[in-house]
Amino acid sequence: MQVSNDVDKYLNYYIKSIWFLDKLQISAIKRMAEYKGQGNEYISCSFDPNDEDYKEGYVILYFWKPAAEQDTMVFVDNRKFYDYLMRTIKEFIKKEPQTKDELEGYLHQIKKELNI
Repeated sequence: MQVSNDVDKYLNYYIKSIWFLDKLQISAIKRMAEYKGQGNEYISCSFDPNDEDYKEGYVILYFWKPAAEQDTMVFVDNRKFYDYLMRTIKEFIKKEPQTKDELEGYLHQIKKELNI
C-alpha cells in the first residue's frame, strides 16, 4: 500500500464518499463517532488507537482499488479532518435542520475522540 501526501485530494474524495444522491449519510457519521472510524468496501477512515496503522494526531484514510489506481493510505491531521467534516455537516444541516441535534452530537463525540 502506498502512502500519499496529497492530503486535500484524498480528503475531499473521502468527504464525497459519505454523501449519496446529494444527501449526507448520517449512518456514516454515526459509525465514525461510535467506532473511531467508518468505511465501505473501498474507502474508509480510522482514528482508532487499536488500528495497526494508527499515528497519534492523525486520521488515516484508506483507498483500495478500484477507488484509487493503487491501494493508498493518507495521514490527515486531526484538526484538518475535523474542519472538513464539520463544514460538510453544517452544509447538510442547512438543508435539513431537523438533523441538527443528532449530527452535532456525533460531531461533538468525534471532536472528543480526536482530542481537539
